[in-house]
Amino acid sequence: MRCFIFTIILFLTGCASVQIQEEWAKVNHYSVEQTGVKIKWQQSEEDAKASNEEVRRLLDSGITMEEAVKVALLNNQNLQAAFEEIGIAKADLVQAGLFSNPNLSALFRFPFGAGSTGIEASGSLNIADFWQIPIRKKVAAARLESAMLRVSEEILNTAAEAKRAYINYSALSSIRDELMRTKDHMEEWKDHLIYRKQFGYASELDIYMATASVIETELEFAKIESELLISRYRLNRALGLSFEQSDYELVGDLPQEIIQLPELEQLISYALVNRPDIQIARKHVEDSKSALALERSRIFSNVEIGVGYERDTDRDESIGPEISLHLPIFDQNQAQIAKAEYKLRQSEKKLNAKIGKVKEEVSVAFERLRQLGKKMNIIKTQILPARDAAIKYAEKYFNAMQINMLYLLEAQQNLLETNRDYLNTLKEYHEQAIELERLTGRVVAKEFKNQATN
Repeated sequence: MRCFIFTIILFLTGCASVQIQEEWAKVNHYSVEQTGVKIKWQQSEEDAKASNEEVRRLLDSGITMEEAVKVALLNNQNLQAAFEEIGIAKADLVQAGLFSNPNLSALFRFPFGAGSTGIEASGSLNIADFWQIPIRKKVAAARLESAMLRVSEEILNTAAEAKRAYINYSALSSIRDELMRTKDHMEEWKDHLIYRKQFGYASELDIYMATASVIETELEFAKIESELLISRYRLNRALGLSFEQSDYELVGDLPQEIIQLPELEQLISYALVNRPDIQIARKHVEDSKSALALERSRIFSNVEIGVGYERDTDRDESIGPEISLHLPIFDQNQAQIAKAEYKLRQSEKKLNAKIGKVKEEVSVAFERLRQLGKKMNIIKTQILPARDAAIKYAEKYFNAMQINMLYLLEAQQNLLETNRDYLNTLKEYHEQAIELERLTGRVVAKEFKNQATN
C-alpha cells in the first residue's frame, strides 16, 4: 500500500521542473525565418561574453544594414529582458499542472485523570484538482503562447528600429558629403572671384555674396555634423552598444531601387495571418474562453477526500474514509463567472478592433510608400537632371563673363536643396518600407522584390 501511494506521489510531481527548450526553439526558428538571424538568450556570464565577442567581431570590419540587425538581436537589452517572459510564462504553466498539497491533521487528547491518550488523525487530498488542472493548464498554455508571440513581436520591432537608425545615419552621412562637395565648390568660386577682381572682372558685391554663401554652407555643415552625432547615439542604443562604442563604420550606401509591391489586399491578408499582435489578440479570445470554463468549474472549488483514524481512551481504534466540501449555497462563483463572460466579450471586440486597425495601418503605409517612390523617381529622373543642366549653363556663361555670379550661386543652391530633398525622400522611403514590413509581420519581406526603376 505504501509503495502504491509513493508511486502516485512520484507520478504527480515528476514533471514539475521548468524546461523552456521547446519554446525557445520555436522563437529562434521564428527569428531565423523572419530576420535571418539566430538569436541568443544571455542566461549566464558565459553567454553574455560570447555575444559580446561576436558583436565586437562584426563591428571591427564595419557593418551593413543586415549586420546591424544581427548586432541588435544579439545585444539589445530590452529584447533580452523580453526573453525572460518565456521562462516566467512556462513556470506559470508548470505551476498550473501541480496538484494541491495534501492536508494532514492530528488531534491528541490527554486525560485529566486516569486513562490513556486519545488520538484522531486524518489526511485528505483536494480532488477538485482532477477537473480543474486540465482547464488551468489550458489557460496557462494560451498565456505561454501569448508570451512567445510578444517576444516575436519584440524581435520584429528591435530589427526594425535598428534598420531605421542605420538608414537615418547613412542618409545624414550622404547629406554631409554632399554639403562638403558644395562647400568646396563655393570656396573655389570665391577664390576665383577674388582673383578676377584684380583685373576688374568681379565686384565687391560678388565677393560678399560668395562669402555669405560659403559661411551659410559651413553653418549647415556644422548642423549636419551635430545631427550625425545624435543619430550615432540613437544607433548605438538600438544596437545595444554604449556611447563609447562609436569607432565602427557603416558599410554600403542606401539602395536607390524602387520596391515592387504586392497588391494591397495581399499585404492585408498576410498581416492578418502573421502579425504577432493579431495572433496575441486571438490567443486572448482563447484564453478568455478557457478562463470562463475554469470559473464555471469552480462552483465546487474545494472537494477533499481522505482517510480518518481514531483511537479513543479505551484503545479502541477505527479507520474510515472522509469527505469535505464547501457547499455552494451563498457563493456559487456567479460573480467570477459573469466577470469571465464580460472579459470574453471584451477580448472578442478587441480582436475585431485590432483587425480594423491593422487594415488601416497597412493601407496607409502602402499608400505612403507608393507616393514616396513616385516622388523619388521624379526627383531622380527629371528634377536633378534639370538642376545639373542649370549649373552647367550658369558656369559656362559665368566663365564667359556674360552672367552675374548670383545666377551661379542660385543654381548651386537649388541643386543642393534638390539633392537634400532627394536624400531625405530616399531615407523616408526606406523607413516607410521598413514600417510596412513590420506592419505585415515580417522584417525581411520575401514577397518584396527589388528592381530598378523603369
